Amino acid sequence: MEHKPILFRFRESDTHNGVTRNTLKRLAKTLGVSETDAIHKVLAESARAHLPQYEADDGALTATQYALIKKAVGKIHGRAKIVDSLFSHDVSGGSGIERKKIRAPARAG
Repeated sequence: MEHKPILFRFRESDTHNGVTRNTLKRLAKTLGVSETDAIHKVLAESARAHLPQYEADDGALTATQYALIKKAVGKIHGRAKIVDSLFSHDVSGGSGIERKKIRAPARAG
């Protein structure tokens, strides 16, 4: 990977979108790092705050995927029935939210 330098111009006064060289010097001193490391640290923090930290998924589940999940849950929970859920079970992509709970059948004791 080729490292090309970039031109970085400081603002004449501190603004919402930029800082003066004096502010960078104060920040570096406060952090106990060089000015270059202070810039890298702030850019890294900004990247973590504003860029996705995961790959985008494939979108909504298909009806087939939903059926497979339902089958897998059935194997784990047996005859349990959903009576409360945070999410709608509408696989057509609807955005409705329903509240249902899962109740397992009573165990013989």
